[in-house]
Amino acid sequence: MDEKKAFFARPTAAEIKKGKEPVLLERKVVIAGLEALLPHQYAVIPEELFTGRPSFHPETFLKKGETYVLDTGRSYGKSPRTLFRDAVTTPQTSFNTFMSGYSFRPRLGPDRVVRRVPLVELLEAARIIAYGKAHPEAAVRIEGDYTHAQRVYQEGGAFLVSTPSRTEKADRYGFTVRSIPMKYSESFVYFIPYGFDSQDLGAKSRVFRELRYNRTDDPEPSRIHYVQAHAIAANYAVVESELAKDNEIPLRFLVFPTVSQQAVDMYATLMNRSVLQFEEEGKIKHKTLLQSHIEAIFWGLVRRKGYEAAFDDKALLEGRVRNYNWNNHVQA
Repeated sequence: MDEKKAFFARPTAAEIKKGKEPVLLERKVVIAGLEALLPHQYAVIPEELFTGRPSFHPETFLKKGETYVLDTGRSYGKSPRTLFRDAVTTPQTSFNTFMSGYSFRPRLGPDRVVRRVPLVELLEAARIIAYGKAHPEAAVRIEGDYTHAQRVYQEGGAFLVSTPSRTEKADRYGFTVRSIPMKYSESFVYFIPYGFDSQDLGAKSRVFRELRYNRTDDPEPSRIHYVQAHAIAANYAVVESELAKDNEIPLRFLVFPTVSQQAVDMYATLMNRSVLQFEEEGKIKHKTLLQSHIEAIFWGLVRRKGYEAAFDDKALLEGRVRNYNWNNHVQA
């Protein structure tokens, strides 16, 4: 396995446990228990919290699990961010908190392939942006743009970008991102962001998670576009660049809500101070949580603690994403 750069590295289960006191968390108190951990403690999360769900399979959850669908069919007059906020803050909304992300389908043009966006990819995108602040030479770069044609009003802008790899001795990723709203055009701007796409991004996680087939009785097509952290980070970088030019349209219609520092704290706790407890051959064992476990837990945070617990709509505008603290996993 490729070695992660120090900024993106995480400890093993043995390193998490060394010299610390375990705290076993039950289903109803996972979020509260994680937030209440003391410096000398680590969280133990039973595998039964996940295996009790028939739809949960750790290896395929992020590409096949249920998603919250942003209803772009009725989105006219509402930005993606507003739709998402409404969904997670309205008590009347029927909402499965055990999901593998959210999804949306383009409403303009011939491409109607569903885009899937796990919350863990939003978190990793924020970390890529913060990495660029800590290591300016590795920051996300906008290498070129195509934003002045008249069709940009209808189809959004396109950008050539490059992002840093999270692994040692790996090259940067170079790719394009499309359908970023640049100018206000009432007939189109509410639908443009749902066509977001990235091309020529060779991230292994994206390749794997786009290889999927639904059940034969599933009305949805099997093909999806899995939106990976590098593409989201590129979108954030474009937003920041346009804000510097006093253009707030890309931020206003951003289809990727920006995570909060509180969400980053929770993510760091799950990665660096939590283990999954399971039984194998009659013995109790521990291992680190997979992204699929973390995703399922995060939807509980959103639903139980509220939109602002997980997201910060002004974080890009006020420059906080670059300054998020990713070193908050307490070491006793």
